[in-house]
Amino acid sequence: MMQEFYNELMSGKGPVFLKIDHLHNETISEIEDILHRVERPTRGRFHTRRSTNYRNDMIEMHISEIGFCSGHSASGVSVDEFARTTVPGLYAAGDMASVPHNYMLGAFTNGATAGEDAIDFAGEHDYAAYDDEQVAREMARVLAPTRRDDGIPPNQIEYKTRRLVNDYLQPPKVTRKFQIGQSRFAEVREDAGNMVVRNAHELMRALEAYSILDCADMAAHASLFRTESRWGLYHNRVDYPDRDDENWFCFTQLFKDAAGNMACRKQPVDPYIVPIEESERYAYDKQRIQAGD
Repeated sequence: MMQEFYNELMSGKGPVFLKIDHLHNETISEIEDILHRVERPTRGRFHTRRSTNYRNDMIEMHISEIGFCSGHSASGVSVDEFARTTVPGLYAAGDMASVPHNYMLGAFTNGATAGEDAIDFAGEHDYAAYDDEQVAREMARVLAPTRRDDGIPPNQIEYKTRRLVNDYLQPPKVTRKFQIGQSRFAEVREDAGNMVVRNAHELMRALEAYSILDCADMAAHASLFRTESRWGLYHNRVDYPDRDDENWFCFTQLFKDAAGNMACRKQPVDPYIVPIEESERYAYDKQRIQAGD
């Protein structure tokens, strides 16, 4: 979808609009409720200020928001079949986890599996005792911005990071742009050390800003590691335009090395539980009309 969207924009036919005014009013209300309360509350305020009503108007779309939801890919935290992460007692499910079909139906199933196993885990462990000094150190780190009299508001850090993502990480992916993006993220991280927080709302914005910055940094690092193009425009490397199953039919796993720095490694794809015919494995790619056909 993203490739077709990009082609449409490059052809001079843009902008592209989403049209849902043919749907029943209750259906549109349900979409608004899920989208604006759960997925992206800021988008609801955005459309309100634009006076856009899904029932009457077409919705102008940007290449970074071509669908109502994100996270529907083979990305996320690495988990086993019980939704366990590599940290004992910590689970990931739904959009957070790297599992097939990690959207609604998959999230329900994955979440139920995680919950059932977490109950068993909690029943076998007693966490009544904890390290008071470790808790105090972590509280001091998290609450440090609340003890400053002056500094950078969290919303400025968040806004700057989002702008850098749009400027440097948006596909098609260019190596030099990603490298510049990484250096810019490092600068923003230094600025983030001077954030000042005045209330609980700004504290949540500060945590969100750090999260966005970390995700952007990880996206740049992983994209530079995978030297091929795959999934249409999602991972279209300009300098590596071809798909390379021989070297890259694998997951890219991000981790911290012994020095605490971000690093990447390849993780093999597990064998299919249900055998898939060779002719069906690339059915999605065969749907595309190739040049010259």
